[in-house]
Amino acid sequence: PQFFTACAAYLTSVFKRKPWVFELRDIWPESIRAVGAMTNPKVLGLLEKIELFLYRRASLIVSVTHSFKENLVQRGIEENKIEVITNGVDSSLFSPREKDQRLVEQYKLHGKQVVGYIGTHGLAHSLETLLQAAKLLEGMPGGDDYRFLLLGDGARKQSLQAKAEQEKIQNVIFVSSVPKEDVVRYWSLLDVAVIHLKKNELFKTVIPSKLFECMGMGVPVAHGVAGESAAIVEAERVGLCFEPENADALCETIYALTKNEDVHRGFQLAGPQAVGRYNRGMLASRMRVALERIKADEKPRGG
Repeated sequence: PQFFTACAAYLTSVFKRKPWVFELRDIWPESIRAVGAMTNPKVLGLLEKIELFLYRRASLIVSVTHSFKENLVQRGIEENKIEVITNGVDSSLFSPREKDQRLVEQYKLHGKQVVGYIGTHGLAHSLETLLQAAKLLEGMPGGDDYRFLLLGDGARKQSLQAKAEQEKIQNVIFVSSVPKEDVVRYWSLLDVAVIHLKKNELFKTVIPSKLFECMGMGVPVAHGVAGESAAIVEAERVGLCFEPENADALCETIYALTKNEDVHRGFQLAGPQAVGRYNRGMLASRMRVALERIKADEKPRGG
């Protein structure tokens, strides 16, 4: 979450005289700068000072990527108090299953290749690229065989819907957020899952958590995020990477993932085989070990 939450945690640790843990899931305020949500250099500079203050005062920093750890070390944060524990997946919930036939009927998906994006429709995700790809596919031979399903909400949801309507893109289905227990029903519909972020240096350091859900479900990934997460996709052989914000490249990737049944099946099988390395139970055990290391020291940093 945004780091004002961490400010509250730090103050609580001071009042309670207890150590506290900063779990780092995004680099703030650099993420604000990357999406253009704020440009005032004085305000951003102040936020960066608060950010570094919080890192220094934390008893333990748990980073969800190795790139985040490298970023902090380069900025003078003690390396030995940073533990990397990636996001993962609950494999008891996210596992391969047949397509949910009630949803197939509801959205008229019989005989269609379903390309899906499940998650936040925000400033960082540049989902206009998916709409461009959908429009391109409509005009290609066999394009009617494809449907794009976008599930979720966010700051860009309404503008994306307006754009699809304005440009008369007929092969896109928008679905509002659903309860977490129902999300797997929608994952089951997908022949290809798209993971996408803006083309920005900062996003090379992130690992979208939905990547692990794709792996658990056995859904091949069209991965439009460069950097550390792309390396996981390639190493685990769970999908193909394409250049972010490049609709032509996304179309080519979708074709490559769907036109050959053997290729598609290979990616389907690779995900569940790899997901054991990102199991939440194992990751929780690593978190417990990290917490036990600071438990003996009851003096909060900066207290």
